[in-house]
Amino acid sequence: MIRYLIKNNLKIMFRNAVNIVMYVLCPVIVSTVIISAFSSVLESYEGPGDFKVGYTVEAGTQTGYVDALAKIGEENGITFKEYDGDIEEGINNDEISGFVEIKKDSYKVYKSEEKTVEGAKLEYLMSAFFNSMISSDGADINYAIETPDYAPAIDATDYYGIIYIVYFGWCAIVCGAGLFTSEKKNSIIERLQVSNLSTFQIYLARLIPIVIVVFLGTGIAAVVSSLMLGVHWGNILISAVIVLLTVAAATAFEMMIYEMTNSMIATIILSFGIVWFMGYVGGSFEAYVISDTKEWVKQLSPLYHANRSLAELSCMGHSSYVLSSIIYSLGMIVGCSGISLIIGKIRRAGK
Repeated sequence: MIRYLIKNNLKIMFRNAVNIVMYVLCPVIVSTVIISAFSSVLESYEGPGDFKVGYTVEAGTQTGYVDALAKIGEENGITFKEYDGDIEEGINNDEISGFVEIKKDSYKVYKSEEKTVEGAKLEYLMSAFFNSMISSDGADINYAIETPDYAPAIDATDYYGIIYIVYFGWCAIVCGAGLFTSEKKNSIIERLQVSNLSTFQIYLARLIPIVIVVFLGTGIAAVVSSLMLGVHWGNILISAVIVLLTVAAATAFEMMIYEMTNSMIATIILSFGIVWFMGYVGGSFEAYVISDTKEWVKQLSPLYHANRSLAELSCMGHSSYVLSSIIYSLGMIVGCSGISLIIGKIRRAGK
């Protein structure tokens, strides 16, 4: 029965071909305009210059490790110096740009929220260095570490060609509008509620078709932008998984709003407002690499995790934000779906 509903809902959505075409054309058109307008902005961005980092060393730590760290830091524009002053004051007064507390088998990085680029470069270097140290298993450390420029050097074509796939994926409710309108017009949900179908099955019969259609549309848009604009994606499989989960998270979130309001107009207005704000702080308009938005604010936006992971996969081939993007999306899918199901059961019980 649920397979029949999914198939039927897919047919309803494919009848609204304009929505699907819009998902293919809009990301490409918007990306083209934005790339042309802002290409010089990212080209003019310069990574951090040389900067100083304070450190302390726990007693008993091998001095060879510290010497190696100082050498690799110097090669990458970071000067490490012993520092016994107040960490917060030293960072705020620009005496140091960061601080590292080195222990026998671990380390802790202190960084400024204002100097996100320097902090990211320091974190990357420390992670790469200590991974090399651990893999050496006590032997001489091979510390030939290549540190990327932070923020990573990504051009406007790749950046905006990628992040607008994510942004339009977050407007998934537009694709589902025809389905929800048809349901209300024909009282489909009321009919299904008297059947033996569970609330969960009814929910999946709506969620899955929307995710399929939106993912298909954004996927075609990604292929078109790659062929026409020359957008370079990183790991295709991982990128596809991130986009798919992002679309599913967006659909679950916006279906939750629809369940709360029971109004498509209210859902679209609220969804677009929230998505615009999350996109604003997450780098959909002003690239996150040059944005002065507080880092902790950026971290709250699921679009930031998706944008950053995909952008870094494109220019670096890897990203520490892949895992956080996947976890964030899965958390939203589970959480928002759970709330929708609770509301659906309450309504079903009331009738």
